Amino acid sequence: MIRVIYVCVLFVALTKSLVAEKYLTKKPDFINPCKQTDPSFSQCFAKSFQAIYSEYKDGIPGLKNFGSIDPLSVKRVKIAEDGNGPVAINIEFNNMDVIGFSKTTIKDARFDQSKLTIKIKIYVPKIIIKSDYSMNGRILTLPLNGNGKSHLEMENMELDTICKLKRREEDGVKFADVDKVLMNIKVSGFHVQLDNLFNGQEVLEQTANNLFNDNWSELFEALRPSITETIRSVTEDRFKKVFAFLPVKYFIEDYE
Repeated sequence: MIRVIYVCVLFVALTKSLVAEKYLTKKPDFINPCKQTDPSFSQCFAKSFQAIYSEYKDGIPGLKNFGSIDPLSVKRVKIAEDGNGPVAINIEFNNMDVIGFSKTTIKDARFDQSKLTIKIKIYVPKIIIKSDYSMNGRILTLPLNGNGKSHLEMENMELDTICKLKRREEDGVKFADVDKVLMNIKVSGFHVQLDNLFNGQEVLEQTANNLFNDNWSELFEALRPSITETIRSVTEDRFKKVFAFLPVKYFIEDYE
């Protein structure tokens, strides 16, 4: 069973000491408020969520700590495996660029006002992760000890997501702040390329990468907890910032 011993999600953002707005005072044209009493509420709400990924992919004007969604930068992820199962490694990814979230489609979005939860089905055709890595241990039957560049790809990624909310009011304006995000991930393909696994021995390196990709399903299952936690942390951070900055009436017209 894999353990994520350290996930440090630090986003690249502007660091100039500018005074940002407390919240967005004018609704963006690409977000349409939805009524819970409307039979098409879920479709309307899903479009608003999808607009966050596409329209705000380069950041949110006035929200300096939001950063870009595509590419999305993650400073560091550390993973440790306890030795049971096909993976037994210590691996650290640094300076990660996650590419592809601007192509997100929201398949469904449902809001439960009594429970203050949002359930979202997110689909991303392809996610590419480029980073530096260092590792030691084994994957499948292959002992590994290397460092260099890594390239990961996930195809047809589905994220079943639950956002737990909490009410807030500021200056008479209501917000539905995100308290916590829960997530489950499915993919239809997982590709790995790790360079410099055997100190430049290209034949061994390619053999190892072929082994990973021929057994991608087993490898992904072993890495699923760490991949899920990384994406969940990123999503939670971004959703918290969006819903703390945009009044809830921009999304849900009859929110109480």
